[in-house]
Amino acid sequence: MTDPNSKRKSVFIEKIMPVTLLNEQVYYEHGGNPFKGLHRWYSRKPLSFSRASVLGSLLPADVTMEEFEWLLGLNRRVAGMQDKTTKLYKTPPSPDRIKRVQELCEQMWGTKTPTVLDAFAGGGSIPFEAARYGLNVLASDLNPVAVVTMKAAIEYPLKFGADLQVEIDKWVKWVGDEAEKRLAPFFPSLPGEQVEYYFWAHTVTCPNCQSVIPLSPGWWLSCVSYYAGKNQPRKVGADWYGVKPIPNLKSKNVSFQLVQGKGGKGKGKTIQTENEEYDPTALPTISNGVGRCLNCGSILENDYIYGQARSGLVSYELYAVAYRKNEGSLEFRLPTNVDFNAIEKAKDYLENNLVHYQTLGILPDVEIPYGHQFAERSSLLQQGIDRWDKAFHPRQLLTLVTYVDVINKAKSIIQCEYEPKSCEAISAYLALIFDRCVDKNSRLSHWHSGSIKVENASAQHSLNLFWSYPETSIYRLWSSCADLVADYAKLCSLIHTNPLSKLLVQIEAPLLQSIQINTASADSLFHIPNQSVDIVVTDPPYYATIQYAELSDFFYVWQKRILGDIFPDLFWSELTDKDREAVANPARFRGMGTPATFTTEAITPEKLANQDYEAKMAMAFAEYHRVLRDDGVMTVQFNHKDSGAWDVLAKSLIDAGFEITASWAVSTENPQNLHQAQKNSVSSTVLLVCRKRDPNAGQAWWDDLRPDVANLVEQRAPEFEANDITGIDLYLSAFGPALNVFSRNYPILDSSGNEVRPEEAFAEARRAIANYRFYKLAQTDTQGFDPLTTWYMLAWDAFRAREFPFDDARQLALALGGFNVSDLAKTYKLIDSTSGTCKFLTPQQRHKKRAFSLVEDEFSPRYLVDALHAIITIYLEEQAIAPVRRFLKSTGLLGNDLFMRSWEVALKVIPRIGDERKRIPEEKALADLWLSMDEIKAKVVYIQPELELEHGQQTLDFEAVTDDE
Repeated sequence: MTDPNSKRKSVFIEKIMPVTLLNEQVYYEHGGNPFKGLHRWYSRKPLSFSRASVLGSLLPADVTMEEFEWLLGLNRRVAGMQDKTTKLYKTPPSPDRIKRVQELCEQMWGTKTPTVLDAFAGGGSIPFEAARYGLNVLASDLNPVAVVTMKAAIEYPLKFGADLQVEIDKWVKWVGDEAEKRLAPFFPSLPGEQVEYYFWAHTVTCPNCQSVIPLSPGWWLSCVSYYAGKNQPRKVGADWYGVKPIPNLKSKNVSFQLVQGKGGKGKGKTIQTENEEYDPTALPTISNGVGRCLNCGSILENDYIYGQARSGLVSYELYAVAYRKNEGSLEFRLPTNVDFNAIEKAKDYLENNLVHYQTLGILPDVEIPYGHQFAERSSLLQQGIDRWDKAFHPRQLLTLVTYVDVINKAKSIIQCEYEPKSCEAISAYLALIFDRCVDKNSRLSHWHSGSIKVENASAQHSLNLFWSYPETSIYRLWSSCADLVADYAKLCSLIHTNPLSKLLVQIEAPLLQSIQINTASADSLFHIPNQSVDIVVTDPPYYATIQYAELSDFFYVWQKRILGDIFPDLFWSELTDKDREAVANPARFRGMGTPATFTTEAITPEKLANQDYEAKMAMAFAEYHRVLRDDGVMTVQFNHKDSGAWDVLAKSLIDAGFEITASWAVSTENPQNLHQAQKNSVSSTVLLVCRKRDPNAGQAWWDDLRPDVANLVEQRAPEFEANDITGIDLYLSAFGPALNVFSRNYPILDSSGNEVRPEEAFAEARRAIANYRFYKLAQTDTQGFDPLTTWYMLAWDAFRAREFPFDDARQLALALGGFNVSDLAKTYKLIDSTSGTCKFLTPQQRHKKRAFSLVEDEFSPRYLVDALHAIITIYLEEQAIAPVRRFLKSTGLLGNDLFMRSWEVALKVIPRIGDERKRIPEEKALADLWLSMDEIKAKVVYIQPELELEHGQQTLDFEAVTDDE
């Protein structure tokens, strides 16, 4: 079939991508950096990955891999060896690299600074990287919190450069000093100390004995230990601290005793004192939502505790204080009357000034609406937090509203002294510091005793109430949160944007390029003209994975009270926009739908939410199609979840008028974990590269296209492998060639005239890769090998781990045919399947489940994997070679060529781990038997791996990463 767009110039990402390099670079970004530290944003993509996505979509296909690595920021290869030391996320492209990229862009796009668009910009990784190369950047998001974050990360550094650091520091100090003066009476310290943290537990009254019970799953305060080297126990430095709850039925309460001592030895963590060894987790008063009264032993059910919370009957109790003496280490003590009196004083002050704060409009007394995140996923509403001000206890709330008042006072002065844009920037950075204070100082935060620090409320993709939580003193709160803007100059250096620097003189094209950051819905890009965008690189939401709008309300209600007058177009509504947000939110369809009948399926809120999401994504892609030039490129970052999501995404792209020309899978997980081979935790983000389809391309027949799909996939597979794309990523990358064939025409019809969905192309791609991999492993096709053994070998080959996702296992089974994935667990006892995850059972586990027999007369060699597992089980149980040799001879397996070939393949696909203690039993047993049995050596080809290092990943210096953490 002739490609109607054959004159279109190919780009680098359509040819190849340095997947292994990106997997390594993503790992480095698990440490901190000034860009990521500006503000919490959920599922923000790594900078190195985003940079490669942008450059790969811009640069011509004839750029070599070595030059692409250099343009990304790596040093030139030496003797063919790739640079393994440069960390791309904190290495801005040099002037000569920027100049070369812009020269290539001019050749490719007719301009040195082509326009790059991301309308789902979120945390801003994609526009940030595009701005680093001096490109024309259009970034937008529906969420105001995201927009403010992007302005602070990109727009203001580009406009003001590092010179603004002096003014930011000036007003950060002013706000800190002013707030500290106002709040000092509520945060006293004992003589010679400076309090930094207070430790609180929620309390509930026992319905049986009427005692007030503090709720906490444990009572640790500090248990710090340090890395002592490989295979060495961690070193314990300073004393460990905890508190011990002391029951007191007579007083109807629980008192506390401070426990201080050395870290205990053994598996469990304990505190050793002169008189005892104390485990602070031994006396929990709540676990999995169920409480326990220490005074009478009564169980406090979850419903009772939640009911008390909704009725306002759950309170808080201070049980410990952390402080420093001069510059010493953190110490702990029990609270005194000085502390308790200050708490009451703060509470009274807040109550007396509540109306005043409401009049000023600085109190976030905004109702939390029923939503998927807080009503259906978590228990925040059930726990009585139905307004945002209730997420804070009284002194926390007083602290935060005081900071808002002080910032607004500072803002009024700044507005008189600075021009509007400078005022906007300084105010935004003050608001971002304040958001960090909110994140760190609420009932949703928690204490990490192992590193003696506060874990922010937004640390996970959720907001949850913690039964015990820390409060940060004013002498620690603002200063510890202000470090994000203390790095403002460093952020400027990352983006190469100090107007007074000599850098700009070195670059022909000015770096002060156009950067437009807007609040806009991706399905309505009215501010962008038709065919005005050269490339789109975008990271859309994924169904219901993250409820961005609901979660960001935690920050929005505060930002509105600081920035509402500066950005009236951003903060016009009381809360963020849930209706136009492109996520699947079942709460929006609560009470809607219809029940199932004999002839129809139920229409549930979840199904309606998915349909709503799919419709919004289709409109967004249609808008991308409108604004993209005819020869432009769109690269979509998509998290691999399940086959249904893939099918919908591809269908939306095809319906919008795109064809898919390539795909690449990059892991966003720590690469050190990817080689442990006990659990497949790869979380791949797949890049789908799209072009506008020829509008004259007509329909096609699936029967005609199917062979083309298989042929192109098998043709590209060696090329992928040559670039270190292996395992499950090889299957995912094969979707690109499959969709390339599938999406050239529209619609695709089957022999009955019905439209064929993209999932058929995915299935064909999986089949082609499965056949290709098996032939490469066994040097023959699957003929003669039973489907069960074939699946087992290919599953190890693809997942390289004992645990792996259920949907991937299901798709591999469908690709091979012959059985359903549920049969693997129920009939063949090959895997265990729970909660969306599969796990290979060991040979001994399978034998206990009677999957096969070790009695020679009863054994059936129908499934070769059973034969392998039988000899492994015999060897592990008998710890001898003779029983294995006898079993092989009596069952005829010694003369079975397919069995020997299976043995050979198993040694290829089951990972060999260097650490002897962690070796997979199946691999170790088969290798030991091969070494010990000459008759097996004669028939099984096995090259013993050279293991220079003992542990896991062989190519990365992981110790160096700790500098950024």
